[in-house]
Amino acid sequence: MNDIQIHDLKLAKSEILEQIFNINEGYNPFLGPLGNLDKLKELLKQSNYSIYLTNKEQICAFSVCFRENSEYKSKNYKFFENRFKKFFYIDRIGVVKTFKNKGIGTFIYKKISDICKKDKLPICAEVNIAPKNDESIKFHEKMGFKKISEAYSNPNYGVRYYEKCM
Repeated sequence: MNDIQIHDLKLAKSEILEQIFNINEGYNPFLGPLGNLDKLKELLKQSNYSIYLTNKEQICAFSVCFRENSEYKSKNYKFFENRFKKFFYIDRIGVVKTFKNKGIGTFIYKKISDICKKDKLPICAEVNIAPKNDESIKFHEKMGFKKISEAYSNPNYGVRYYEKCM
Protein backbone atom coordinates (compact mmCIF):
# COMPACT_ATOMS: atom_id res chain seq x y z
CA MET A 1 0.00 0.00 0.00
CA ASN A 2 2.98 2.32 0.31
CA ASP A 3 3.17 2.81 -3.45
CA ILE A 4 -0.51 3.79 -3.88
CA GLN A 5 -1.06 7.19 -5.44
CA ILE A 6 -4.40 8.98 -5.82
CA HIS A 7 -5.14 10.92 -9.01
CA ASP A 8 -8.03 13.14 -10.06
CA LEU A 9 -9.98 11.17 -12.67
CA LYS A 10 -11.39 14.37 -14.17
CA LEU A 11 -7.84 15.35 -15.16
CA ALA A 12 -6.94 11.95 -16.63
CA LYS A 13 -5.63 11.63 -20.17
CA SER A 14 -7.50 9.65 -22.82
CA GLU A 15 -5.47 6.45 -22.37
CA ILE A 16 -6.25 6.45 -18.65
CA LEU A 17 -9.95 7.04 -19.31
CA GLU A 18 -9.98 4.12 -21.74
CA GLN A 19 -8.51 1.84 -19.08
CA ILE A 20 -11.04 3.07 -16.49
CA PHE A 21 -13.85 2.51 -19.00
CA ASN A 22 -12.67 -1.07 -19.56
CA ILE A 23 -12.46 -1.75 -15.82
CA ASN A 24 -16.01 -0.45 -15.42
CA GLU A 25 -17.37 -2.55 -18.29
CA GLY A 26 -15.67 -5.63 -16.83
CA TYR A 27 -17.82 -5.30 -13.70
CA ASN A 28 -21.12 -5.69 -15.59
CA PRO A 29 -23.75 -6.35 -14.20
CA PHE A 30 -22.55 -5.09 -10.79
CA LEU A 31 -21.52 -1.69 -12.15
CA GLY A 32 -23.85 -0.18 -14.67
CA PRO A 33 -22.29 -0.48 -18.11
CA LEU A 34 -21.55 2.87 -19.71
CA GLY A 35 -21.49 1.66 -23.31
CA ASN A 36 -18.92 4.15 -24.57
CA LEU A 37 -16.17 6.49 -23.44
CA ASP A 38 -18.31 9.61 -23.92
CA LYS A 39 -20.72 8.34 -21.24
CA LEU A 40 -17.80 7.98 -18.83
CA LYS A 41 -16.71 11.56 -19.60
CA GLU A 42 -20.25 12.84 -18.98
CA LEU A 43 -20.44 10.93 -15.71
CA LEU A 44 -17.16 12.49 -14.60
CA LYS A 45 -18.35 16.00 -15.47
CA GLN A 46 -21.36 15.52 -13.18
CA SER A 47 -19.40 13.90 -10.36
CA ASN A 48 -17.98 15.65 -7.32
CA TYR A 49 -15.22 13.25 -6.35
CA SER A 50 -13.70 10.97 -8.97
CA ILE A 51 -10.34 9.34 -8.49
CA TYR A 52 -8.16 6.59 -9.81
CA LEU A 53 -5.40 4.86 -7.93
CA THR A 54 -2.08 3.65 -9.23
CA ASN A 55 0.47 1.31 -7.74
CA LYS A 56 3.89 1.79 -9.32
CA GLU A 57 2.18 3.60 -12.22
CA GLN A 58 -0.24 0.72 -12.86
CA ILE A 59 -3.94 1.55 -12.48
CA CYS A 60 -5.39 -0.52 -9.67
CA ALA A 61 -8.81 1.06 -8.97
CA PHE A 62 -11.19 3.93 -9.57
CA SER A 63 -14.15 5.58 -7.88
CA VAL A 64 -16.88 7.98 -9.02
CA CYS A 65 -18.94 9.79 -6.36
CA PHE A 66 -21.57 12.50 -6.16
CA ARG A 67 -22.88 15.02 -3.66
CA GLU A 68 -26.42 16.32 -3.35
CA ASN A 69 -27.83 18.62 -6.06
CA SER A 70 -26.05 16.84 -8.88
CA GLU A 71 -27.58 16.59 -12.34
CA TYR A 72 -27.00 12.84 -12.21
CA LYS A 73 -30.16 10.98 -13.26
CA SER A 74 -29.55 7.55 -11.70
CA LYS A 75 -32.57 6.05 -9.91
CA ASN A 76 -30.26 4.94 -7.13
CA TYR A 77 -28.83 8.45 -6.71
CA LYS A 78 -32.38 9.85 -6.70
CA PHE A 79 -33.30 7.45 -3.87
CA PHE A 80 -30.72 9.10 -1.62
CA GLU A 81 -31.50 12.58 -2.91
CA ASN A 82 -35.09 12.09 -1.73
CA ARG A 83 -33.84 10.88 1.66
CA PHE A 84 -31.17 13.44 2.56
CA LYS A 85 -30.57 17.17 2.16
CA LYS A 86 -26.81 16.58 2.21
CA PHE A 87 -25.04 13.32 1.41
CA PHE A 88 -22.09 11.67 -0.31
CA TYR A 89 -23.06 9.01 -2.85
CA ILE A 90 -20.63 6.34 -4.03
CA ASP A 91 -21.83 5.55 -7.52
CA ARG A 92 -19.16 3.11 -8.58
CA ILE A 93 -15.86 1.64 -7.51
CA GLY A 94 -13.86 -0.79 -9.58
CA VAL A 95 -10.74 -2.61 -8.45
CA VAL A 96 -8.53 -4.33 -11.01
CA LYS A 97 -8.66 -8.10 -10.53
CA THR A 98 -4.96 -8.47 -9.66
CA PHE A 99 -5.40 -5.90 -6.85
CA LYS A 100 -8.54 -7.40 -5.30
CA ASN A 101 -8.43 -8.43 -1.65
CA LYS A 102 -5.36 -6.29 -1.00
CA GLY A 103 -7.03 -3.46 0.90
CA ILE A 104 -7.62 -1.13 -2.06
CA GLY A 105 -11.40 -0.87 -1.50
CA THR A 106 -10.86 -0.24 2.19
CA PHE A 107 -8.29 2.43 1.34
CA ILE A 108 -10.78 4.24 -0.93
CA TYR A 109 -13.58 4.03 1.62
CA LYS A 110 -11.32 5.41 4.35
CA LYS A 111 -10.46 8.39 2.14
CA ILE A 112 -14.18 8.95 1.53
CA SER A 113 -14.89 8.66 5.27
CA ASP A 114 -12.24 11.29 5.99
CA ILE A 115 -13.96 13.68 3.56
CA CYS A 116 -17.40 13.03 5.07
CA LYS A 117 -16.43 13.23 8.76
CA LYS A 118 -15.77 16.96 8.60
CA ASP A 119 -19.33 17.83 7.51
CA LYS A 120 -20.94 14.75 9.10
CA LEU A 121 -22.23 13.63 5.71
CA PRO A 122 -23.91 10.25 5.42
CA ILE A 123 -22.12 8.02 2.93
CA CYS A 124 -24.57 6.27 0.61
CA ALA A 125 -24.19 3.32 -1.75
CA GLU A 126 -26.17 0.52 -3.28
CA VAL A 127 -25.21 -3.07 -3.95
CA ASN A 128 -26.79 -5.56 -6.32
CA ILE A 129 -28.97 -8.21 -4.72
CA ALA A 130 -30.23 -9.51 -8.08
CA PRO A 131 -27.90 -10.61 -9.46
CA LYS A 132 -26.40 -10.94 -6.01
CA ASN A 133 -23.02 -9.38 -5.32
CA ASP A 134 -22.05 -11.24 -2.12
CA GLU A 135 -18.52 -9.83 -2.10
CA SER A 136 -19.74 -6.22 -2.10
CA ILE A 137 -22.49 -6.91 0.45
CA LYS A 138 -19.94 -8.40 2.87
CA PHE A 139 -17.53 -5.52 2.24
CA HIS A 140 -20.09 -2.80 2.94
CA GLU A 141 -21.29 -4.48 6.10
CA LYS A 142 -17.68 -4.94 7.27
CA MET A 143 -17.12 -1.22 6.65
CA GLY A 144 -20.03 -0.33 8.95
CA PHE A 145 -22.74 0.36 6.38
CA LYS A 146 -26.33 -0.34 7.41
CA LYS A 147 -29.05 -1.66 5.11
CA ILE A 148 -31.87 0.87 4.76
CA SER A 149 -33.99 -0.44 1.90
CA GLU A 150 -34.19 -2.67 -1.16
CA ALA A 151 -35.69 -2.04 -4.59
CA TYR A 152 -36.31 -4.18 -7.65
CA SER A 153 -36.62 -2.77 -11.17
CA ASN A 154 -37.62 -6.23 -12.40
CA PRO A 155 -37.29 -9.82 -11.11
CA ASN A 156 -33.73 -10.00 -12.48
CA TYR A 157 -32.43 -6.69 -11.11
CA GLY A 158 -32.54 -5.42 -7.55
CA VAL A 159 -30.38 -3.36 -5.23
CA ARG A 160 -29.89 -2.95 -1.51
CA TYR A 161 -29.41 0.61 -0.31
CA TYR A 162 -26.79 1.21 2.35
CA GLU A 163 -25.75 4.22 4.38
CA LYS A 164 -23.09 4.98 6.91
CA CYS A 165 -23.67 7.95 9.16
CA MET A 166 -20.60 9.91 10.17
